[in-house]
Amino acid sequence: MKKYLALFAFAIVAFAGCGPAGPEMGDVTGMVTFKGKPLPTGTITFVPETDGQPSAFAEIQEDGTYVAKTRDFGDGVPVGKHRVMIIAVKDHGPEAPVEAILPLKYSSDRQSGLTADVSKGENIVNFSL
Repeated sequence: MKKYLALFAFAIVAFAGCGPAGPEMGDVTGMVTFKGKPLPTGTITFVPETDGQPSAFAEIQEDGTYVAKTRDFGDGVPVGKHRVMIIAVKDHGPEAPVEAILPLKYSSDRQSGLTADVSKGENIVNFSL
């Protein structure tokens, strides 16, 4: 009986890591410019057109560059077509309202007109607004 219990325990441990590994991903980096200059702040979000795929996001750095990742699967963006939205605001402190840097249309993936087609491997996706 101990022999079967040991085999059962081994099988559970061996198969515990098996299961869906997540979506196929592509590495996505790029730069966002606004009126010809690097956008120094903001968040970019990739919303997949395929149901059931996770969204990806990135913080835009001071030089306008970004590296996209997902919350659950780490670096990268699921392979496929995505609608993109970019939000950038200036924060003038706790007493003042935030000021939008970009036109409001860019804050909606359905109105921005921005898209990305991500493939496996490295993808450089720049946005000139």
